[in-house]
Amino acid sequence: MSELPKKMVVTSDLEKNLIFQRLKKMKEPLNIMIDGIEYPGVIESFTDETITLKVMSPFIGEIGYDLKTNFTFHNNYHYFNTNASQLDENHILLIFPEIINKNLIRKYTRFNVLGKVFMKVKIMIQSVKHDFETSSLLDERVIYQEAKKPRPAVDKILGGIKQLVSEYSQKFSLKVFKPDQKYTLEEQLIKKTKKIFLIYDSFEDSIVERRFLDEEILTFGSALDYLIKTGDPRNIAESKLLDLLQEKRNQRIFSDCFIPLMIEGDTAGYIRLINDVDYHRSIKPVYALKAAGYADILVEALVKYDYFHLDSGAGYEIPVVNISAGGLLFKLEKPELKQYIINDTIVQMSISFPERVVEARGVIYRIEEDVFEYGVKFQEINELDWKYIENIVKKKILI
Repeated sequence: MSELPKKMVVTSDLEKNLIFQRLKKMKEPLNIMIDGIEYPGVIESFTDETITLKVMSPFIGEIGYDLKTNFTFHNNYHYFNTNASQLDENHILLIFPEIINKNLIRKYTRFNVLGKVFMKVKIMIQSVKHDFETSSLLDERVIYQEAKKPRPAVDKILGGIKQLVSEYSQKFSLKVFKPDQKYTLEEQLIKKTKKIFLIYDSFEDSIVERRFLDEEILTFGSALDYLIKTGDPRNIAESKLLDLLQEKRNQRIFSDCFIPLMIEGDTAGYIRLINDVDYHRSIKPVYALKAAGYADILVEALVKYDYFHLDSGAGYEIPVVNISAGGLLFKLEKPELKQYIINDTIVQMSISFPERVVEARGVIYRIEEDVFEYGVKFQEINELDWKYIENIVKKKILI
């Protein structure tokens, strides 16, 4: 048999690790063949030597040498044979393959629709890396899992966050900005700087020194620098901040923290944490940054309920380059939108065909920055819409 071309196999350890890392993160199925029956599984962990696979359904038969596996990666069919052993009734240990074969035949056929099909896209949430999915804290795992649902229970997430921050904060509140509202000084600072504003100790904080060096956190010292930099005379800026400091003391607020809710690069509201004088405990920067992670999760849940109006959802202006029953490729040159789209960003799409509008949700899995193109894999789509797209690709429907 002639040797397979290099483009048909994966031999690089780095590339293999990237593939399995992606399958594990996205919980994409890796299928195994046992006695002629295919069983789907997901990768729970892997090393340079082995892969631990959780099989999604009970299997019948013996596992041993030359186990056949297959999976889809970047819309291409991949497969490899390996030795394996059964760990328990749900887990199989695979030997890390030396070679992964791939067919350069796409799972879904693409159809060029450039100039004929346009879409609008609502950025659901920019992917942010947190360890909440595997956290040792139950409440962190709960709010993470809830936010990933198509229609999360916002009250449940708020309750979980309140419980989590209660370890270092007496009071927890949420505020969403309204159009044309008047902003307090603290609100102006977080809206314009897009940073956390932290009053660590209202009786000892000073406007002449920066208490912390965290770039994500604004304190009185860095707030003074910002106000002066943006046009306030020094005496006016100092007066504003000293008045604010005195106001906190009058209200018996010992420590106060404003954590912005970020939507498409703009501050849409904030989470507020407060400790009073009697409690006499400062909110530390590490806690403020931790709560910022909870704010990201809360934003994801609120956006899924259309609680926020997103500018990215305005008008069918984005051209679709090609489409398949599994996803699409679109071109986006608007800098105000594309700066917020990274891999694993979830998007809600309205795709306008000449005779039909298709609604779908997907995840960004490929970005070609040099040509402003973004690949989307469908996650949720109506079955009739899916068949409509498939018929277009098969040219049963002409557009």
